[in-house]
Amino acid sequence: MIPNCKSQVFQIRLYVVITLVAVLLTSGVVTALAGSPPPSNVRTEKSVEALALEWFAQMRTGQIDRTQLAADYNAQLTDDVVQATSRYLKRYEYGASPTGAQVLKSRTTGEQTFYVVKLVFPRGDAASLLLGLNTEGKITGISLMSMAGD
Repeated sequence: MIPNCKSQVFQIRLYVVITLVAVLLTSGVVTALAGSPPPSNVRTEKSVEALALEWFAQMRTGQIDRTQLAADYNAQLTDDVVQATSRYLKRYEYGASPTGAQVLKSRTTGEQTFYVVKLVFPRGDAASLLLGLNTEGKITGISLMSMAGD
């Protein structure tokens, strides 16, 4: 009976060691993942500010990068709408490039994050953009709102 008992004890110890090694390896992976940098599609305030400035410059010229747009927004933002927006920006003297951008507020709802971004122009006035981004970092919508009382 003793040889059989030693075999069972050995099997139990082996099981405990394997389980312990598995737990340690798994916790190491979890710790490593927890400390990893955020995915590249996660936006910082600086990257949102840069995107707002880039979008404004593109809309002034009437040429946009559609790869930045979510599919639904891309379908809504027809070439006619882009050209009409470009004409609007020229008509209301938004011909000058903004001198800066600042995220004033952000809010996440569901799978979208909305940002209110203030654009400051050389003549001292400002406009704000309401900018929506999905979890993939794609633009879900943009709305320009004047702060100058046009």
